[in-house]
Amino acid sequence: MVEKKSRIGFAGGAFVLMLFGLLSKIVGAVYRIPLTGIVGAEGVGLYQMVFPLYTLMLTISSSGLPSSISKLISQNLAKNNYKQASKILKVSLILLVSFSFLCSLFVFIFAKYIAEMQGNVNVTVCYYGLAPAILFVGLISGFRGYFQGKQKMFPSAFSGFIEQVVKMVFGLLFASKWIYKGVEWGVLGAVLGITLSEVVAFIYLFLCYIFRRKEKIIGEQSLQVDSFSKTARSILSLSVFVTLGGLIMPLTMLVDSCLVINILQKIGVSTQNATKMFGLQTGTVGSIINMPVVLSLAISTAILPSISYSLEKGNVCEAKKSATKAIFLTILFALPCAIGCSLFAEPIIKLLYGRGLSLSEIKLASGLLEIAGVGVLYLALVQVCSGILQGMNKFIVPVISLSVGGVVKIILNVLLVRIPSVNIFGAEVSSVMCYLVALIINLFVLRKFNVIQLDWKILLVALFSLIIIPARFLFEYVVNLGLNYYLALIMVVISVVILYFFFSICIIKKIF
Repeated sequence: MVEKKSRIGFAGGAFVLMLFGLLSKIVGAVYRIPLTGIVGAEGVGLYQMVFPLYTLMLTISSSGLPSSISKLISQNLAKNNYKQASKILKVSLILLVSFSFLCSLFVFIFAKYIAEMQGNVNVTVCYYGLAPAILFVGLISGFRGYFQGKQKMFPSAFSGFIEQVVKMVFGLLFASKWIYKGVEWGVLGAVLGITLSEVVAFIYLFLCYIFRRKEKIIGEQSLQVDSFSKTARSILSLSVFVTLGGLIMPLTMLVDSCLVINILQKIGVSTQNATKMFGLQTGTVGSIINMPVVLSLAISTAILPSISYSLEKGNVCEAKKSATKAIFLTILFALPCAIGCSLFAEPIIKLLYGRGLSLSEIKLASGLLEIAGVGVLYLALVQVCSGILQGMNKFIVPVISLSVGGVVKIILNVLLVRIPSVNIFGAEVSSVMCYLVALIINLFVLRKFNVIQLDWKILLVALFSLIIIPARFLFEYVVNLGLNYYLALIMVVISVVILYFFFSICIIKKIF
């Protein structure tokens, strides 16, 4: 194996991931608009019902391994042990294929039983279409972990963008071709688009690996390469806690998909309407919430190998500095997004889904987004704190924090959703509280180990984020003057974004 010895800073890697992650989320959000028009709110509900189990299987088969691969490779590169880094990738791919195949097989066998537990057997056929994707996602995660460990973020970032584009093009094509057979067949077409997108992304990453492994190495040391069994044990010993942490939310979501619809049915909501409400909460609103969170996910992905590399070199001060920057950047981007989602909830829903949803569905989704917006900041910080803690080898902390948060979420779901006047809004409140509880635990541990140092700049960011409040009143004012609703929204949002962008540049120059 040959390799150029080159590293980019954590901020540079985070920027690459942010850029393509944001583009991917924009494509994903745009994709949801025509998809909603094709399959309707009920179809979106079916579409969302398959994801808790799908995400759970992905977590079991592959979620812990990319972080472990990234960490182990960054540690070996810090010692210039490039051959062991290559060995880690090969061993991890074997493990990933094995786990992913078993999980894919599980979905095929138990699809009907899971669908019955969720309260809607029509989702069964959708599971069949999505199951093959698990195998390819496992392979993709292995290559992404490898490139991230080398702090080369472009292949990972661009492959995610490829996934979204292929999913949109072929998902909409298949859904529109098959919807005449019934809603579940239209949704099947959409999930087949996902499976195809994973195949294409895998091919791209494999080609990247083939071409990049022929680059020249500078300064390689002749270090011992571990055996297959020892390398596998190293990977699995690290990944077990990451996997456990990653399992918490998919398990909670799976419980949600069974609890929420069944509880709604018990308080008098029909199966069709319960599925619609669940689809609006997890699909329509969830896709909007996930767009700003992609920024924090990029920071989390980039910070783990950066801190691991610094600590392996013995540079504790650099690790602390990177962790503090990561927290600050997350607040800088996530706080205005959280405020904006809550204050502009109805205009956002109308702009994105006005043609695909009825007036009552728009009102319901807007109310859900107002609540969900609050949780954007909490979720973003939880992701970044988890990346920092994993880079510090504190893998158990994110497991504990998310476990406690997941228990709180389930308890609140049972208590709140069953109240007729609260219904589906209780599920959104429980999600916000889940991430708040997890964040408090993570921050407590980070402060205990003196890893982050927050200063007055955080307060400055919080104060400047409040410009969104007068922007909301300005929007209402210009609409009342007779300006087109959507044009007014776009003008106000662009103005706020430009102002905040220049403010962010000034702040970032002071901390980097």
